[in-house]
Amino acid sequence: MKRKKVLIIDDDISCLEMMQFVVNDLGFEAFPYTTWRSETIQEIIDIAPDLILLDEWLIGVKGSELCIILKSINELRHVPIVLVSGTDGLPQIAKRAFADAYIEKPFGIEEIEKMVLRL
Repeated sequence: MKRKKVLIIDDDISCLEMMQFVVNDLGFEAFPYTTWRSETIQEIIDIAPDLILLDEWLIGVKGSELCIILKSINELRHVPIVLVSGTDGLPQIAKRAFADAYIEKPFGIEEIEKMVLRL
């Protein structure tokens, strides 16, 4: 059986590593990114993730803006995207960005596990 692929984009190394640990511990394959570049879109399409965990505050771009871009790409529009942030108003931001779910920082391991298993 093919392992599910989870793409994680977060410039906070400790959060990225925790999410990566949880994803790997669940038996899924993690693809961590700490930065965003325009060529990352093709890399994401090539990875063909089953789920994307996306931080709202990245260097040079907001996760919500990136979410809108990813949802507009045919090969990625079906992929669930979870916005992750400690930003006020995250539920509204996630809704406007067409994110499938959100997790507020700080979060616990259990929250990440439940979200990854749910989606």
